[in-house]
Amino acid sequence: MKKILFSLLALAVLAGGWFFWKHRSAAAAEEKAEKPAAKVEVVPLKRQEISQTLGAFGVVVAAPSGDHTVTATYECVVRGVTAATGAAVNVGDLLLEIDPSPESRLTLDSARSAADLATKTLAATKQRFELKLATNQDLLAAQQAAQDAQAKVASLEARGVSGDGKITASVAGIVSKLEVTAGTIVPAGTLLVSVASADKLEVKLGVEAADLAQLTEGQPVVLLSAARSEVESVTSTIRVVGKSLDPLTGAAEIRVAVPGNAELLLGEHVKASIELQKKETLVAPRSAVLPDDEKQILFTVKDGKAVKHEVKVGITSGDLVEVINKDLREGDLVVALGNYELEDGMAIQPAEKKDEKDEAVKDEKKPDAKDAPKAEKAAEAKQ
Repeated sequence: MKKILFSLLALAVLAGGWFFWKHRSAAAAEEKAEKPAAKVEVVPLKRQEISQTLGAFGVVVAAPSGDHTVTATYECVVRGVTAATGAAVNVGDLLLEIDPSPESRLTLDSARSAADLATKTLAATKQRFELKLATNQDLLAAQQAAQDAQAKVASLEARGVSGDGKITASVAGIVSKLEVTAGTIVPAGTLLVSVASADKLEVKLGVEAADLAQLTEGQPVVLLSAARSEVESVTSTIRVVGKSLDPLTGAAEIRVAVPGNAELLLGEHVKASIELQKKETLVAPRSAVLPDDEKQILFTVKDGKAVKHEVKVGITSGDLVEVINKDLREGDLVVALGNYELEDGMAIQPAEKKDEKDEAVKDEKKPDAKDAPKAEKAAEAKQ
């Protein structure tokens, strides 16, 4: 009897174990079957040119060769001001008018008197020399004095002391500086007006000292107005790389020529993008590359599963980044979105993208709201 009971108990244990194993296997299979694949967005790897750029800010200024200035060559009084800072002028346009100051008039009158006296003295010395009453040395001294007196008068007249005082533009351009006002006495050597040639403008950029080593003359630069979005960007090159730093800002000065067809204005603030290097390489969206401890990784899709790759990141430009890995090829599908939850070998279900052409066809076939009654009447007539 005991043997029978033991046998029945053993059979019950075996049956229970079999039922438990069968139930667990079925549940695991069901769970595995119901586990959804990761939904991600994929894009193909592309081989294209990518550029590393450096951003900078600056202002449009007159080029040294294109800034035409007029300074007071003698002490004068400003009679009238016609132009204004920022005004566009053509060759010959009147900018301002000046008159000699009382001191300058006195200097000219004294010089003319001295010249007349020296001329008369020379004539008398010649008569005395012919009469043997003056030496050759006396004659030479009188000639030298007359020449010096005439030269002084000529110098004052050449500087415009006896002129009409009208100052006109020598080039077509923009009045960049005009700091005098009517009625003021201006000392000799004072800047009166400056005209910047319209086709000789530059952008003065400021860059960090740490970036200076990457810059060389001739590098391409894209210039864009910082305030006017409607102005098209222009392409130029670096003309001068400064070798000194501004003591106040600590920035180095870079000069970039402004093309003649550019719409940038004198004094306008601009944004610049300096191209440091360019090359053709494999690029992927920046979102495709993820940090993994001290490494960078991305996932590709192969046979419906995620494949993990360790990559090196090169040039970054906008939303694109250079990826370096000998196993990657152009056209490989990389996961751009949804990659944070991925693991190597995980099943992947790429997100479906609507076909734009099919949508366009559907939109064309779909009747307009105002034509719906006509379509319904036509359908009723057919019935």
